[in-house]
Amino acid sequence: MLLIARQLLPGNQCIGQAVAAAGPTSPATSAPAAAAAPCGQPTAFSMAEALRCPAGTRELYLRLQDLEQLPAGLPRLPALRRLHVETNRLRHLPAEVTRLDSLRELFAHENRLLDLPADLGRLRCLRQLQLDKNELAELPPTLGRLDSLRFLVVAWNRFTSLPAQLGQLDQLEYFDASHNQLLYLPPTFNGLKRLRYAVLSDNQLQQLPAGFGDLPRLQELNLAGNQLTELPASLGRCRALKSLVLTGNQLRTLPRSIGRLRNLEVLVLSDNQLTALPRSIGRLRKLTTLIVRNNSLTPAARQQLTAALPRTTIYFD
Repeated sequence: MLLIARQLLPGNQCIGQAVAAAGPTSPATSAPAAAAAPCGQPTAFSMAEALRCPAGTRELYLRLQDLEQLPAGLPRLPALRRLHVETNRLRHLPAEVTRLDSLRELFAHENRLLDLPADLGRLRCLRQLQLDKNELAELPPTLGRLDSLRFLVVAWNRFTSLPAQLGQLDQLEYFDASHNQLLYLPPTFNGLKRLRYAVLSDNQLQQLPAGFGDLPRLQELNLAGNQLTELPASLGRCRALKSLVLTGNQLRTLPRSIGRLRNLEVLVLSDNQLTALPRSIGRLRKLTTLIVRNNSLTPAARQQLTAALPRTTIYFD
């Protein structure tokens, strides 16, 4: 997952911020770099170490320290870009975290977090936010102000819904909300125009918003392990989609518009209630793999699929 994150987070400049705020490009032209030079390495492994050179600390690693609360002093680290506090016993993140104006990456997964700071949206340079494996039940509405955010992981929490402001994250490219208890997605979800990877598996989704398909850059969509009985016709507008995983739902039919997914390469439909697939599926000329195990496809439907997709490897059993 972190490898994907690195691929999604190129460049050195915070969106909407000056280069000086985002970090050094050369010691000769950047004030932060000049301040950091006497301190040696810009990476610290304790708050005490970080505070010995607060203006020069770029990365702070506090993971695996059995912390129940973060030590004081974070606002004194104005150049901090990456903060690791994962794998501790934190129940809350202090509000002072939101005063880290240069922060780009925040790793707080594998804690016991119950909530997030209300002013989380102040972190306008934040590009990566990892919150999986906590005890979160809601995201603050100010999340929508994180207009630099590209990578968001909230898997393995206790969410039953997501805020409408999620759709304001117009730079978001990777979103993982798997292994929660989501009952629905906000109708604003299609506001994520740059979204490329969406992992929504193992929730309790019964339907998708009607406009879900207005995601022009979506390449991989995982909806396995939900309770979907149908898919919106708009799904056919996800023209960049390459992989669609729908294992373990309650689908009886697929929309005819699925035939418009001209770039689809992998389609996984195992463990549903399908008796046939629409004829339009024959238009999927790039489809290499179709998995339809544990459905109720009739012999005629199987024969039709085999004839319609001669270049596709089809797994019936």
